[in-house]
Amino acid sequence: MAGKPRRSRQRSGWGSVRALPSGNYQASYRHGGIFDVVPSRVYNAPNTFQTEGDARVWLETERRLIETDQWSPPAERELARRRSEEAAANRPTVAGYAQHWLSRAQVRETTRSRYEASLRIYICGEPLAFSVRPNKRTGKRAHPKVWTTHPIGGVVLADLDRDQVQEWWLSLPITQRRRSCDLAYQFLRTICLAAVEDGLLASNPVRVKGAGKPSRRRSIDALTPIQVRAIADAMPARWQLGVLLGAWCALRSGEVRELRRKDIDVKRGVVRVTRGVTQAGQRTQHIGDPKTEASIRTVRIPPSMMDIVNAHLRDGTQLGPDGLLFWRDDGEHVTDTEWRAAWLKACASAGVEGIRFHDLRHVGLTYTALAGASIRELQAIAGHTTPDMALRYQEVAADHMEQVVQGLDAIITGRVAKQQPPR
Repeated sequence: MAGKPRRSRQRSGWGSVRALPSGNYQASYRHGGIFDVVPSRVYNAPNTFQTEGDARVWLETERRLIETDQWSPPAERELARRRSEEAAANRPTVAGYAQHWLSRAQVRETTRSRYEASLRIYICGEPLAFSVRPNKRTGKRAHPKVWTTHPIGGVVLADLDRDQVQEWWLSLPITQRRRSCDLAYQFLRTICLAAVEDGLLASNPVRVKGAGKPSRRRSIDALTPIQVRAIADAMPARWQLGVLLGAWCALRSGEVRELRRKDIDVKRGVVRVTRGVTQAGQRTQHIGDPKTEASIRTVRIPPSMMDIVNAHLRDGTQLGPDGLLFWRDDGEHVTDTEWRAAWLKACASAGVEGIRFHDLRHVGLTYTALAGASIRELQAIAGHTTPDMALRYQEVAADHMEQVVQGLDAIITGRVAKQQPPR
C-alpha cells in the first residue's frame, strides 16, 4: 500500500514545498528584506496543490515574476483576481444577459426556440451553411458556402454601442436570410430594452435604420374552391380533410394537427379549437393553448362538408374521444415539417404555386367576407385579437361591392336593358 505523504518541508532549488495531512502540497518562499537589517518575509501560495509538481511550477512562476520585476505579493494578486471576477459577473456579456433573460422570460416554446436560434447563430456567430444549386451547364453541385456573422455575443453589454450594432447588422446574410436576420435584430433589441429596465444600459443602442422591420404584406390571389379541393385531393387520404378545415374554417396548421375526435360536434356542425401543437426545434413538439386567447373559439363547418367530416370520423380518425383526426404511421402528431412537405407536393400536383398552408385562412376569410360576414364575425372565426386583420378581408369584399355598384349604375344610366323593378 502506498503510504501517506510525508509532512516534511522539501527544498529543491528556490522555495519550499510541504506535504499536508490532506495529501495536498503547500508551496512557499522567502522574499524581500535587507541582509542583517530587515528580515525577509514568507509568502505562501493562495491555494494548495494536488501534486508536488504543480507546487513547484507555481514556485518557478513566482521566481520569474521577481526576476522580471513584475512581482507583487500573491495575496494581493489573488484579491485583485477575485475582484475582477466579481466585476465581470456584474458586467455580463450580450450573450450572457440574453441567456439570463431567456431563463426568466414567459414566452411560447416556439418563440423560445426561435430566440435561442437567433442567439446561437446570428448573435454568437455559429457557422451557417448555405446550399448551392447545381451548375446548370455541368450538373455538378458545388460545396456549401459557410457563413459566419461578426459575433456580438461576447461584447460586454454595458459597452455595447450603435457602431457595434451597425457593424454586426451589416455582417448578417440579409439578402439570403432577411426574415431570420430581422428576427435576430428584434431579439437583440428586446434584450437591450430589458437591460435598460434593469439599469445595465443607459439607452438602447439597437437602432439601425431599416433593420428588423416586419416583412411586407404578401399579395395573395385567393384560390378558387375548385383549386382548394384539388389540393385536398392530392394530399395523403387521411389528411385531406385538414386542407378543407384550414380553408373553410380558417384553422392554422398547428390547430388542425391537434384536432381530436371530441373537438367535432356533428350535431351542431361545429369544430371547437382549444389547443394547438407547435414545433420547437427539429423534433420537439408541444401541445398547449392556441396562439392567442382569442384563438380559443368554436367555428361552424359549412353544411356541404359534413358528409366528408362524418366519413373521416368513421374511417380516418383514431378511436376514442382523444383520438387524433390527423396522424402519422406511428400514431403520433404529424410534424410541421411533414405537413408542409405533403402540402407542397399536393400544390405542385394541383398546379398551384407560391401558396402556404397558412394562406388558406386568407382564402376562407375572403370568401366569408364576400358572403356578407361582418368584421366581428370574421374576427371570431379567425381568432384574431383585433379587428385590423379582419379588415383585410372586408377590403377584398369592398372590391367586389365596387363591381356590384358599377352594375347597378349601368342599370340606372340605361347602359343595359331596363328591367321591371321587383314588386
